[in-house]
Order: sequence, then structure tokens, then C-alpha cells
Amino acid sequence: MALRPRPALAVAAALVLAAASLALPYHPVYDPWAWLVWGRELVHGGFETAAGPSWKPLPVLIDAPLSLLGDAAPQAWLLVARTGWFSAALLAGLLAARLSGERTGRWRWVAAAIAAASVALTADSFTPPLRQFTGGLSEPLLVALVLGAIWAALDERRGWVLGLGTAAALLRPEVWPFLALWAYFASRDRPRLRAAAIACAILIPLAWFVPDILGAGTPLEGGETARAGGIEPLDGLEVLGRALVAPLLPCWVGLAALFGLGRNPDRNLKILLAGAAAWILLVALMAIVGFAGLPRFLAPATAVIAVLGSAGIARIAADDSTRRIFLVALFILTVVNVSPRVAQIPGDVRVVERQTRSLDHLSDLVEETGDARLLACQGYVRMTRVREQTALAWQLDEPISSVAIRRRPHFGVALSTKPLPGGDVIAHAGSWRATRFPCPTR
Repeated sequence: MALRPRPALAVAAALVLAAASLALPYHPVYDPWAWLVWGRELVHGGFETAAGPSWKPLPVLIDAPLSLLGDAAPQAWLLVARTGWFSAALLAGLLAARLSGERTGRWRWVAAAIAAASVALTADSFTPPLRQFTGGLSEPLLVALVLGAIWAALDERRGWVLGLGTAAALLRPEVWPFLALWAYFASRDRPRLRAAAIACAILIPLAWFVPDILGAGTPLEGGETARAGGIEPLDGLEVLGRALVAPLLPCWVGLAALFGLGRNPDRNLKILLAGAAAWILLVALMAIVGFAGLPRFLAPATAVIAVLGSAGIARIAADDSTRRIFLVALFILTVVNVSPRVAQIPGDVRVVERQTRSLDHLSDLVEETGDARLLACQGYVRMTRVREQTALAWQLDEPISSVAIRRRPHFGVALSTKPLPGGDVIAHAGSWRATRFPCPTR
């Protein structure tokens, strides 16, 4: 009897691996610290979103109850995010094995390994996969939710599709048109599903825009923040280039084999390919109007391409007439393509360790200086670097706006990694120093 892939077991395994990874001495990065601050404010009051990254509903809704864990909340979020990271790779592998078909035999598990490796080693020059993993970013969780929804759709489990799709839509707005299109066709003959889909259609925009109305005074605060950090408008074509290099090269070969060479893939494979292409084009169009077309925003689409391409590899490898030549070419491509990505990992580890030391030293500096002295001048502390702003807000138990970014502060206490002329250094830890300037009298 053929072994049937079980996504629930994959998620359970991902949870175990994520829990084990908490032994690593790494911290969240900028965005996750902000979600933790906002989650704490949702529970305890004083909610504001004008400072920090752009608003994302799902992480904050998760972090709100996690904030009750106090100092353990950051580790709890890392558990959630890293479970998403492992789940994304494992679900990609299982989905590739499923789409390969029973006739491919053991080759479908080769396809599973290639798809999982492609997702885990996605090319991203801005935020490599290892740094997404250690820092608790949400895009791997997004990929896991999208792949889970695809699996549920193949099983005709429409309630699960709606639930997972809604969760994904609370992470990235690119999900909205795909979820709306699916809900329209899936609910036409199911009144109860239609009612649930309408409820989700109301919930999603409320979750995205109402918090910014309450926390920043405008529903478009998140969009403006995202545009402020975007790339140049003409970089839409660059987004397409990033999509091309993101999956492993053998996946593109397998994709060409799956949809070419006189083959006639089934309807589900065509829908998945069309969806991946549409997602990439959507991110490119958003980049043209000023939003950041970062590689990790393409992750669900490039994961689907990896899945489809890996399934194509299994189908060709199972064909005796082409197997030998194909496998030799595939092995060469894999070695050539995977080697530089693996070679990059030690450098990524050094970057993560450097960031970890920086946050540890900043935490030591805050302990030595004391919250009262840091916030004594007008109720906020100055800081010369943006990267640690949200982490400092979490440690101080203050809103993000209480940590003001000033390249050249002139009054109050300023935290920096370089000397600031005109002030007195009152504490230091590692490369960080706290410099006090006179506070102006009113």
C-alpha cells in the first residue's frame, strides 16, 4: 500500500523542531518586536501604530494573548513563526509528492526532497531564509498557510480552505483577490459557506484598517509606511527577476517538463501555475506604484513553482525512456545551484550572531542605565539606529513612539554605537553607549 502524505504530521514535526530551535540564542528582528509591542498594547491599552513597521493583523492577534507570558512572549512568538518556517518546507515536500502521482513510485519522494530544499533555500538577497527563521518573520508562516489551503482545496475541504486562506489574508494583502475568487466559485452552491465567506470578507478589511484608525488616526497608515520603505517604481521588472532566481533551478526544468514536451497536465496543476504567475505579477505591479517588491513577498508563488517543478521532475524521472540523461543533467544542475546557497549560510549565521550580540548589549545598557533615566527627558529616549527601536520599546514596556530615532540628538538620553559629540557618556555595554544631553526647560 502506498504511503499517503499526512500534513498534520508534518505540522506536528515542525512544532517539535521549532521548540528545539528555541535553544538557539537568537532574538526576533524589527517587525516581530513591533507585533509584540502592539499585542501587549491590545491587552493592556494605549494602542498606537503611528511608529514602527506597517500593520499586520495576524501576528498581533497571536501576540496579544502571548503578551500575558511577559518576558517569555518573544520566545513564544518565535515558536509560532519557526513552526511556520518548518511547516512551509515540509508541506511543500508533501504537496510535491502528492502532485507527482502514485505512478512515479519512489521518485515522488525525491520530488518532495527537492521541493522542501527549494523552499528552505529560497534565494533572497534582502532577507535570506536563515535570517527569516532566526528572526521570526511571518512570510514562512504565510507560505505554510497558503500550501495548507491548497492541500485542503485538493481534498475538497472548503471550510479549511476558507479558514487558512483568511489567516493568510491577515498576513499579506496579496492574498485578498485569490481568496475572493476562490470563495465566489466555492460558495455558489453552498449557502452556509457563502455566509462564512461574507463574514470573512467583512472581517479582513476591518482587521487591516480599523487598528490604524484607532492607533494612528488614518486607515492608510500601514500602506503609507510600506510605500515609504519601497523600491523605485521602475523596479517592477526587477521583481520578475527575483522570482526567477528564487526557486532552485531544477524546479524550473521540472516545470518546463511538466507543462511541455507534449504533456497535458491536469486542471489543478494549471490553476496552481496560473495562481503563482498572477501572484508574481501582482507583487511586480505593487512595486511599480511604490511598494517594496521584496523576494520574501513572492514566497508563496515561488513555493508553488518549486512544488510544481519538483512534481515534474518525478514524472520525467519515472519515464524509462528519458531517465538516464535527465538524472545526470538534474544532478549537475542541483549541485551547481545548491552549492552557493549552502555556502552562504555561514555568512548569514555571522550576521545573525552580530545582531544578537547587539541586542544583548543594548539590553545590558538599558539595565545599567535604568528606565527612569532613559525616559526622563519629555518621556522618550533617543536612538540613532532604527533596527533596534522596537526591541527597545518592548524592553521599556513603552509604545514604539517613545523611542525616537534621531541621527544627531541634542537633548535627553541618546543610545548609539558611535560617539556623540557634546554629551556625557553615562553608561556603556559592548559597542552601545548611553549619552546624556541637557534636557531643555519648558
